[in-house]
Amino acid sequence: MTMLISLTEWESIIVQYDDYSFDKAARQAAQKLNQAGVLNILELRDCIRIDANSHVGRVTLGSLQVNVSPKITGLPLYRLLKYAYGLKDMKLFEKAHHFIDSLDFFDLMVYQLYVEAEDLITRGLSRDYVCKEAELASPKGRIDVGRIASRAGLLGESLPCRYFERVEDTLLNQVLLAGLRFSLELVTDDMLRMGIRKLCSLLSDEVTAVNLDNIVIRRALNSLNRLTESYRSLLTIIDLLYNSCGIEMKERSHEALLCGYFFDMNVFFERLILRLLHEYAEDYQVKDQYALRSMFAYDPFLNPQFRNPPTMRPDFALIRYGKVVRLLDAKYRDLWQSGLPTNMLYQLAVYALSGVGDNTATIIYPATEDLPAQKINVISPIDGMQTASVILQPIDLIKTADLIHHDRAALRRYINSIIVLPAGADSA
Repeated sequence: MTMLISLTEWESIIVQYDDYSFDKAARQAAQKLNQAGVLNILELRDCIRIDANSHVGRVTLGSLQVNVSPKITGLPLYRLLKYAYGLKDMKLFEKAHHFIDSLDFFDLMVYQLYVEAEDLITRGLSRDYVCKEAELASPKGRIDVGRIASRAGLLGESLPCRYFERVEDTLLNQVLLAGLRFSLELVTDDMLRMGIRKLCSLLSDEVTAVNLDNIVIRRALNSLNRLTESYRSLLTIIDLLYNSCGIEMKERSHEALLCGYFFDMNVFFERLILRLLHEYAEDYQVKDQYALRSMFAYDPFLNPQFRNPPTMRPDFALIRYGKVVRLLDAKYRDLWQSGLPTNMLYQLAVYALSGVGDNTATIIYPATEDLPAQKINVISPIDGMQTASVILQPIDLIKTADLIHHDRAALRRYINSIIVLPAGADSA
């Protein structure tokens, strides 16, 4: 009998051995999760401690199933995912709103894949010309004279022909079918699974199957043009689902050890903040993964390993008139409830003290309500003077999702008020 353990991101739980115990396979799976930084699973004398982080999803460890859910769910999460990854904004009826609220994280992604694929199939799949060679009684295209000559004349009542047919069995449609079939391994909602199977059945009549991997997904993305741009959103979802599939689906040899899949909400949150900055920090140029290259350097006489110096990379830099004016980092962690970990404080303090910008570094973190900013001053222990400051700036994801859907002008004002000009920054 499977024991279900449910927790939210950054939550911890203790499972008593009276309820469950690890076998060898479960221990190996737990070790893989620990090494991958997905979950921290610690086996103690009389219990098992499970610590979640920014990864959400589910995994099976022997007879124990662990489900990790994000704090923001349902329609707000659905809207934020669509906005962050540039997915199509499909018109939803009121009934669909209630359905979305009942879905977990991966089902939300699969639902978006389903509605976009259904819309594409209804409007008509992309077709392409494919070269074919066949023996035809009624010739079309070009007669293959070379083949006739190679076999010393005609044989029978048909002619070898080379011609082109416009077919739906293209790379884009093959990847779409493979992505839909792959999503069946992830979906938990029965109604959604039925809908996906119906689409697979419709596609498989004209489209052949391919093995889904990163190479074929990249090929499909690179093949897009203005005529097939409608596939970009679908391929983005398939790429997200495949690369969130977990260790066992990419390494089939370990399937017996680990069965599960996780998505790192840090990646989503950073993508969301990047798009918000690009669209609403109008007076600034935004550069992501900005490199502070000259901060650290090995002494050339004391570097026997000839190593390159480490490079600090803030998530975002706001640039105005060619000069960096502020450094920002996005961390998917509730810093209001849990406080700022020392490693994050040290990292942001280094950014603030780097001399790049205004001696202020801002860490943006998610919230589900409107919270005030916090400010930590960096004080010199020599003279007691303030040398820099770190700002902890929450962003209300519920409010942001609502403004994305209803009022982009108000969203612009909100983002500028909390990100571009965070409270207290000018007094650093």
